[in-house]
Amino acid sequence: MHDIFKETVSGINGHTTTIKPRVEENGSRSIDTNRNKSAPQTPHVNHFDLVRIIERMYRRYLDRLRIDLIRIGADDISPAHAMLLFTIGDDDLSVRDLMDRGHYLGSNASYSLKQLVQSGYVDRTASARDRRSARIRLTDKGKQLCADIKTADEVNQDQVVQSEKDLQALEETFAMLRKLEVLWATDLQRATPRLDMNRF
Repeated sequence: MHDIFKETVSGINGHTTTIKPRVEENGSRSIDTNRNKSAPQTPHVNHFDLVRIIERMYRRYLDRLRIDLIRIGADDISPAHAMLLFTIGDDDLSVRDLMDRGHYLGSNASYSLKQLVQSGYVDRTASARDRRSARIRLTDKGKQLCADIKTADEVNQDQVVQSEKDLQALEETFAMLRKLEVLWATDLQRATPRLDMNRF
């Protein structure tokens, strides 16, 4: 007759659980060599963690962009204002279009545009249809700065992408972030009418 040694452990609910180990034919207890080895824990990433790292990455990029602007010799513009130039791009926009495209607040957009106009990066003119509405576009100086920033950013690209695998990972990351952007925008559009109805 084989001797079986019983082990007891306390369960989460306080009850005692009996564990019967496997017994070999020769009477010796089977030993699980992997029992005490902890399985590698895969870090769990949730939606909120992603949002926080996006915010931190943007701040870090502005710090890097500030260094690039110094190297370029553009000391009359802030990193945040330089990013606004890319939001305008090659288009001829109204202030409202700019606010919707870049999700800027009215007061922030007006202040930023004033600084960019004074520095010669943006041209602001009255609309031909409505004199009360302004149209904005990049000047040659603004377009040149955007080109210089893109050239300087090639160094950052080379640091991130050093193989085909890195390039694929970057493309997948961009696709996921773009998907989130569309998802959030769609949810906001759906939620706005509901919020307006709840006010009544």
